[in-house]
Order: sequence, then C-alpha cells, then structure tokens
Amino acid sequence: MTVVDIARKDVADAVRSRALWVATAIFLGFIVLAQGIVLAVVEDPDPELAARFLEGPATEVVLPILGLLVGYQAIVGERETGNVKFLLGLPHSRLDVLLGKFVGRTAVLAVAVLGGFLAAIGMIAVAVGLPPLVPIGAYVLFVLLSVAAIVSIAVGISAVAGTRTRAISVAIGGYLLATVLWSYVVDGLYYAVTRSLPSADPPTWIAVVDHLNPLTAMSTSGDVFLPEASQIAITATEDGVSATQTDQTPTGTTEALVHEPLFLVAVLLAWIVLPLAVGYLRFRDADLS
Repeated sequence: MTVVDIARKDVADAVRSRALWVATAIFLGFIVLAQGIVLAVVEDPDPELAARFLEGPATEVVLPILGLLVGYQAIVGERETGNVKFLLGLPHSRLDVLLGKFVGRTAVLAVAVLGGFLAAIGMIAVAVGLPPLVPIGAYVLFVLLSVAAIVSIAVGISAVAGTRTRAISVAIGGYLLATVLWSYVVDGLYYAVTRSLPSADPPTWIAVVDHLNPLTAMSTSGDVFLPEASQIAITATEDGVSATQTDQTPTGTTEALVHEPLFLVAVLLAWIVLPLAVGYLRFRDADLS
C-alpha cells in the first residue's frame, strides 16, 4: 500500500498548492476556447465536426507542457529539499517513491484533462447536439494514456537528474526535440538510408519511426478514434470571411500500421515503462547524502 500512500499524499499536496486547479484551468481554457471558435465561426456545424476539434492545441501543445511541469520536480525536488530521506525513513522503498510519484502526478493531470473534455463535450451538446460518445470516449482514454506517458518521461527525468536546473533543462530539450526537431530527425534518418528525402507517401518503416514519438502517436490518435467529419470551406468576400461545412470528407493515403490502435497503444506503453525503468535504475543507486 506504500505506493498508494505516496500517490495519495502527492495528490493532496497538489490540491493544497493549487497545482491541480491551475492545470485544470489552463487545459480547460484552451480546449473550451477551441470549441468556442469552431462553434462561433463555422456556420451550422454538426456534432461530428465539433468533436474533431477536441483534438488541437490543448492536447498537442498545452498537455505535454503541463505533463512536464507536473512531473519534472517529482524526485529531484524531494532530493533538494531533503524530504526524500524522510520518505525513505518510512517503510517505503525507492521504487515505492518513484511509482507513487508517477501515479499521483498522473492522477492530478488526468483530473485536469477529464474536466476539460467534459466541459467541451457539454458545449457541443448544448450548441449543436450530442456528439458520438463512443469514439470520443475511446479518444479520451487514449489521451489519458498519453498523459501517463508524458508524466512517466518527466518523472524519469526527475529521477535521473541531480538538480532541478538539470531536470528542467532536459525536459525543455526533450519537448523541443519532440515538437520542433523530430521531423528533421526523421528526414535525416530517411536520407541516411535512401540518399533521398521522404515523399508525400513515405514507406511504412519511416512512418513507424515517426510515430515512435509519443506526441506524434497522440496526434494520429485523433484520426483513428474521433468520428470522421466533413471539411471546412473558408470563403472571403467583401463582407468578410466565412466558414462553412462541406459535404466532402478528407482524402489521402492512410498508413495502415501507424493507424492501428494497438500500435499506438504499444508506443505509449513503451514510453510509460522505459522512462520509469531508467529512472529507477539511476535513483536506486543514487547517493542521497
């Protein structure tokens, strides 16, 4: 029960420090803003189109930042304050501390994410009708799995780093790699193998490499789980710009393997297990004196 005890304490600390409320407010604000723009700009959108915009900046940009901020101090913060010695003086092992911090901080961010999604779904239901709940539920579950993966990476960094400065530096570097630099890494690997740049329809192996990035996997999950919706046509006239929903659905080549739910889930599970394993091996042998 020690893992549960540490996780419960972590959640209670987040509530007292208002970290839970801040994370909820930030995520909820972004996802509600995106829905508000769609409902205000697009003429007579249907629930399926509105549901597609559950995926967007809130999940692809804000959520990873929140996950890293929530988790990067989990272990190293306790080491710098000396609290980790108190925790280990109780009947807790270092593995208990690591897993308890991971579970607690994942729970904090999961509550924030669920609050944001519930508010956005409520907006859709009131404005244009009840959206399809089964695919939305599957997407939300996948996003929660993504939350666990992001927090695992942050906690793993926290367990490996010796100081908060190093932890935040590695976290920022990892975020930039995953969001800004990853496409260059993939293109560079493809060029090293084939001596050419990838085309609009890349081979399966390079698509798989691209989706080893957990943020790419989370982005693709919207196409996999959320309902298909028609495209938006934007028209500019003398009276201004208008957006209307068309009868056309998006077309394009779908890479079968990287659009398989089991593949995407496997990628995230790997990102949950590996950072915690590496972090534990480092934390287990760390000198805390």
